Amino acid sequence: MTIALKVHPSFFKEFATKTWVSPADVIKELIENAFDEDATRVLITILRDNSISIEDNAGMDEREIQKFLLLGSPHKKVDSISPKLKRVRTGRYGTGRLSFLTSFEKMKIRTRKGNYHKSFLIDTKSLDALFTGKSNLHEIRETRLSRDGTEIIVSDPKSFVDELRLIKEIRKLAVLRHPLFEVYIKKSAKFKEWSFSDAELIGVPEIQGHRIPLGLDKGNIVGEITVARRPLTEDERGIAVMVGGHIVMRTLFGFDSKIPRVTGFVRCDSLTSRFADKSAIIEDKEFERFSNLMKKFIVDTVIPSLTLYEDVLVTREESKIYKQIDKVLGQAVIETLEPYEEIEGYEIVETKNIVSKPSSKSSSIPAEDNLFDKSIDDEYKDITQNEFKRSGDTVSEKGRSQQTLGGGDNTVPNYLYSGQTTDSENYENVTVTTQIRKPLIKKTF
Repeated sequence: MTIALKVHPSFFKEFATKTWVSPADVIKELIENAFDEDATRVLITILRDNSISIEDNAGMDEREIQKFLLLGSPHKKVDSISPKLKRVRTGRYGTGRLSFLTSFEKMKIRTRKGNYHKSFLIDTKSLDALFTGKSNLHEIRETRLSRDGTEIIVSDPKSFVDELRLIKEIRKLAVLRHPLFEVYIKKSAKFKEWSFSDAELIGVPEIQGHRIPLGLDKGNIVGEITVARRPLTEDERGIAVMVGGHIVMRTLFGFDSKIPRVTGFVRCDSLTSRFADKSAIIEDKEFERFSNLMKKFIVDTVIPSLTLYEDVLVTREESKIYKQIDKVLGQAVIETLEPYEEIEGYEIVETKNIVSKPSSKSSSIPAEDNLFDKSIDDEYKDITQNEFKRSGDTVSEKGRSQQTLGGGDNTVPNYLYSGQTTDSENYENVTVTTQIRKPLIKKTF
């Protein structure tokens, strides 16, 4: 009797249905597959019956479909860089296409690239014949896609799909930080091909803080550490350890209490992640060496930077507080104290007054006898003002004689008339400009 190692028909079904954890893990795996094939946009649609469609703009030709359907194919590990956009691929073991069986019964795939298009179905029955080495799939005859791309619909869910949890889990993907990759999500009663109506972009929250570049072991370990300004959520805290383009775990390498505001990522492709779901790292000698290098980097670089950065933040916050206090106290002082006036100097200010003066055109006084020549003009200005004042007082006193111009309101001095009654037309208004000193007042408290 020949001794042989065999595969039970139920092995692949057990492997596929008990490796991945939730619908979110399934969708994340399919998003990373689209990223590996150089897609730039992915659209996720949650349908009313909890089926989910995942569409992208990277189609597959016949050769690429053969690679996709070869379980355990190492082609992504061998060809770790994508052909078009030169991305570091996330896949390594070629088993992700079975991930849907954890949460769904069926997966329909429709793809197009140029003139080539294909549509087929994978379900739980497809795994029953795998122990023989292959399983013939059911090909579906339907219209081809209107664009180059791939459309995957997973249906007959085994559990409820929580949209909020799905978005939260997708945000953890490292591929979302790539500048040429966007993921959108929406809910719809009916499926409509490549329709972004009402779809929302799933963005990654930006974490501001002090950034520390990382490069160790001659470039084998690279990344960036961030000392965050704000407190971090549970999903943000820790350094993301990546193998290829996939985040396997988050850790602070035993310094959880000393660096609670540290986040970031580090990539080391020489590490080995757990087969299939890649949710853990195999703790071998390479991982031990990696951990020791990271711990030394944290002690020598991260912790000193953290102390310095926190001191800077404290200083900035204190400065803001002190400025606010000074502003409030200064306003209170101004409102409480009474100002004291002090003369700190003088300035010369010109003033203008209008007075009446005999008109040179209609004056009855001969030119040679004119009293208002230039020699007495200045004297007239002062005398006229004084006479006007005295004559005003005279009019108000009883028993005094009054001299008026034609019974008018304007009272003029006697010496202007030489015994004759002069009409008011013989006078004109003249602007007299004088200069005075004005004190400059300074208010102090």
